[in-house]
Amino acid sequence: MGIELLEERDGLERWPWRNKEILIHEDHRWVLPLVVDAQQRGLLPRPVPVALFDRHTDCAQPRRPLPAIATVEDALRLCEDHLSPHDDDWLIAGIETGILADVFLFGVDDRMGDLPLAVGNQAVFGRWEMPGFLPEVGVNARRLLEGSGPILLDIDLDCFAYAYRDQVWPWSEEIFAHQFSGEQTLWRSLVQRAGLITVCLEAGCCGGDAHADRIWNLCRKFLFT
Repeated sequence: MGIELLEERDGLERWPWRNKEILIHEDHRWVLPLVVDAQQRGLLPRPVPVALFDRHTDCAQPRRPLPAIATVEDALRLCEDHLSPHDDDWLIAGIETGILADVFLFGVDDRMGDLPLAVGNQAVFGRWEMPGFLPEVGVNARRLLEGSGPILLDIDLDCFAYAYRDQVWPWSEEIFAHQFSGEQTLWRSLVQRAGLITVCLEAGCCGGDAHADRIWNLCRKFLFT
């Protein structure tokens, strides 16, 4: 039993890009088996530092006790049997089971909770700004962002959506161009360091399938050119 099960369970697809393979899937919690698989193949360390683009913190407390995670199969069972279908507790579960290390969240809604958040010996940091506009951050966050070792680069497409009254809309092409224009030194560094790049569609949080598709097309235009 491996990540191939997620092709049916979570719509997993592989998108070759340059010398990397981007894994695209639907529900965010299922990123954990993808990470464990990459760790077992030597692409990522365990635990792995994370650069995450997400409008939500996904830092709800998971149901305990959490099982030990030694294999991809263990991670699949964790997601199936222990984690919320709302995809809001996988980040804490990933840290507490030793899969993930420190996490830096880009684009997080600053109303979603207090960051940084300590989780054992690790921490979740976050800012609402994109990499090209990031202000000065603390020593520990800077160590994560400016390091040289492999990271997980994880993107939830709802990071590039916004709520207006009772609807959710994708960023326009003009917003993408503004946020990801210029040198983008930090973004390029994160991509270069990424031992694994994952993209979570989360269409329900993007305003529907058409909006998620629109955001992914713009990501390919501005982030993965």
